[in-house]
Amino acid sequence: MKTERILSLIFGIGLLAIGGLTLIGNLFLSTQAWRMWPLVVLLAGLALTAPGFLAIARPGLGAFFIPGIPVLTTGGILMFASLTGNWGIWALAWPLVVLAVALGFGLSAVFMRVSGLAIPAIIIGANGLVLAFCNITGLWGAWAILWPVEPLAIGLGLLVVGISNRSKGASTAAMILIGIAGLGFFLTSFFSLFNETILRFAVPGMLVLTGILLVGMHFLRSENPAETQIN
Repeated sequence: MKTERILSLIFGIGLLAIGGLTLIGNLFLSTQAWRMWPLVVLLAGLALTAPGFLAIARPGLGAFFIPGIPVLTTGGILMFASLTGNWGIWALAWPLVVLAVALGFGLSAVFMRVSGLAIPAIIIGANGLVLAFCNITGLWGAWAILWPVEPLAIGLGLLVVGISNRSKGASTAAMILIGIAGLGFFLTSFFSLFNETILRFAVPGMLVLTGILLVGMHFLRSENPAETQIN
């Protein structure tokens, strides 16, 4: 008798589950509410991101930003594509996911108070911006001219670490890498003169930006003579 009751309970729960899922499925299909399925991804992103804001009290929770922000961004793109039916948006919007990873590292660096996380944040962010530029303009050959962005990004990351930790070693390494980037932009600027695209202005602009950074670092170093050596 006991076995029959258990089987009856299991069978009843199974029927309830199947019937309930069928009703929900029919409701979604008849009302087009099924297009809201990316809400699952958005909620997952929110669930991963929310603990990061508690990192003020518990710094370790800031690491949740790293997976949370990209998942949240992916959910947002999926929701837009599902509601509009424009799935081709991925061809344009996918670099946003790369930028979201960079933002996740950046927020983690701030909330966890770990300046070293600024290095991957800036490197990934710089590459994400170049990818977005190439994706929007179609100028994928721009990498041949914009390659100095790589040492520039690493240098900026080290600069953040140097300023945050008052590390003379990190600041010196940052200056060297930013200088290499400046030299790279100086060389590639000659090629950009013969380019009829937006790169004709982008590369000299990056050269100016690099120069500003080097001048700014000079004044920062002069104002912080008591910097300590990196461990």
